[in-house]
Amino acid sequence: MDMFQLKYFVTAANLANFTLASYENSISQSSLSKQIMSLEDELGVKLFERKKRNVVLTAAGEQFLEYAYKMLNTYDEMLNGMESFTTFQTLPVRVASIPVMLPYSLEDVIFHIKREIPELIFSIMEMPESSYVLKALRREECDFAILRTDFLNSDMYRIFPVVEDHLCVVLPTCHTLAGQKRISLKELKDNIFVMPPKTSDLRLIAEKACIAAGFRPNIGCITSGNIDLTLKIAQDQNMVYLAFENVINYYQMPGCTILPLHESIRSWTAFVTPKKKVFTKTTRKIMEFLENEYSAHIKS
Repeated sequence: MDMFQLKYFVTAANLANFTLASYENSISQSSLSKQIMSLEDELGVKLFERKKRNVVLTAAGEQFLEYAYKMLNTYDEMLNGMESFTTFQTLPVRVASIPVMLPYSLEDVIFHIKREIPELIFSIMEMPESSYVLKALRREECDFAILRTDFLNSDMYRIFPVVEDHLCVVLPTCHTLAGQKRISLKELKDNIFVMPPKTSDLRLIAEKACIAAGFRPNIGCITSGNIDLTLKIAQDQNMVYLAFENVINYYQMPGCTILPLHESIRSWTAFVTPKKKVFTKTTRKIMEFLENEYSAHIKS
């Protein structure tokens, strides 16, 4: 058993899919499968139930996952501890983020922090959905999370909003409503939507907005993580996609048009850390910077 096997196992358990886990770890699916089979052989138990499209943890796998987290956290602590004996003392910081780093230029925020505190070394992990990021935060696999604030409990988390965005509509250029300058959600009632999975923040926000407009969206296709695929489906199948304006503007969209909404539906993305966390000198420095640079309250 080695740390790579543990990492492959944890990634596969979180994503419930060997293909996605292999992509996340930059190895082939066959290699990842062999490593997990080797781990199962060593332990003498079956960790996953293999299904056609995904994998599910067995009871043994669920228990082993808790051990794996502890072992990986201890391993990270060991590496971080040893760094203090290097010639140049560094302060490692782990950040887990929903997939908005590039559209929102959040790497600029991170390196702004680093310019102010040069001894910091950031480890940045992008995860497909907020549920994975929150799980990493709860298990102390990261020091800070980058999340939308819409569903966060401010009693549990310190929240430092840094980016505001607005919901908009993406239509094929051939759509009958594409020529308008602005659109109301009510006008989309009879359309077919392409949407992300029901566990994603965007899906929850979009559905809530549609319901507030008086209808439940007719969902014709669900896509996960791949914006280019989503836009191609919207264009080819004449479907409607609700997205955040700054995120969608980051992507090339031949054949699609963005329209702002009459309704103002805002969402903030923030740096987040638990209030009950035992803060280190490093995390306190970062929080002081965030408090000075960004308001700790979402402006109305």
